[in-house]
Amino acid sequence: MIEMEHVTKRFAKDAAPAVDDLSLEIPEGVTVALVGPSGCGKTTTMRMINRLIEPTEGRITVNGDDVRAVDPVIFRRHIGYVIQQVGLFSHMTIAQNIGAVPKLLGWSADKIRARNEELIALVGLDQAMLTRYPRQLSGGQRQRVGVARALAADPPVLLMDEPFGAIDPIARTRLQNEFRQILQRVKKTVVMVTHDIDEAVRMGDRIAIMRSGKIVQYDTPDEILSRPVDAFVEDFVGADRALKRLSLYEVSQVMQPAVDATATAKIALDADLRNALSAMIAANTDRLAVVNAAGTPVGSVTRDAITAL
Repeated sequence: MIEMEHVTKRFAKDAAPAVDDLSLEIPEGVTVALVGPSGCGKTTTMRMINRLIEPTEGRITVNGDDVRAVDPVIFRRHIGYVIQQVGLFSHMTIAQNIGAVPKLLGWSADKIRARNEELIALVGLDQAMLTRYPRQLSGGQRQRVGVARALAADPPVLLMDEPFGAIDPIARTRLQNEFRQILQRVKKTVVMVTHDIDEAVRMGDRIAIMRSGKIVQYDTPDEILSRPVDAFVEDFVGADRALKRLSLYEVSQVMQPAVDATATAKIALDADLRNALSAMIAANTDRLAVVNAAGTPVGSVTRDAITAL
């Protein structure tokens, strides 16, 4: 879906490159998180995809088409873009914000209205929100609208620049989980920039760790956490990388189907193993009862099963 071939970006002729001979292939329908320290080139890399920044050297293709061969304004209308501060038009209603790109593309009023109603439901907001203005919404609600607006014209590619960075930690985790569920339904190719390795692990099907304009390691979260390629990656993902790995697995994957009557502490069937281990430590126990959405015990999970994984 997206291919970057030997891409370099210099902002001044004799300056060190912000992005240095970078090659990256992003398959269709995959979410890739670009992560690394400040100044590593991750935002520049993402912005070159939709030509907000032009590369100095190299070639970028989307669906096999060289992005420099098309009008940049028309090209950007077919790529969704979500930024940290959302960037909603304050003088326009939520409906007008979401429908802005479809209107530019010549959609009919009825088609735009139907798309607005579909998307506001998809991001978990009430239909009444469509008549409100951005100032009347909370930060989390505005971020949801930003996602809806990016999806409005049904673009094949979605770019996200620190999309949850301005949201408080509790709302951020909830939005991340909800957005993953949305992506499972809409099947987009997503490139997301973040400085937070935990967010990259939670959101990315693949992670590209960058340093000094180059990709140091590009792989699945599980592979990066279990086999960091060098000392820089090992230090960047953190000394708690074994615990981070546990967040990639659900309780259901190691649950014993037999209900353990001696297990008094409980954990949800779809909870991740990092939370399960935390619950065990908090309850001073080595086993938990596993319950389904209705709160009915369906099995048990032990500390041994978690550490064995």
